[in-house]
Amino acid sequence: MDHPEQLHLSDQVDECDVCQSPILDLSKAFTNEYDQKVLTFCSERCFKRYLEDPELYSEFNDDDVLE
Repeated sequence: MDHPEQLHLSDQVDECDVCQSPILDLSKAFTNEYDQKVLTFCSERCFKRYLEDPELYSEFNDDDVLE
């Protein structure tokens, strides 16, 4: 019987776009699209902080742009 090879998509850990904490479980993260970019938040608290002033968190690296 053949055993499927385990695939590793990325070793990169996502970070919260508000507090820069690592997000280890993306299923519990909050996300929002802004100017064709996806923002990721570690908690509802950070998501609410973002909603208070989205412009503050709107600067991105070029590699964060959605295609």
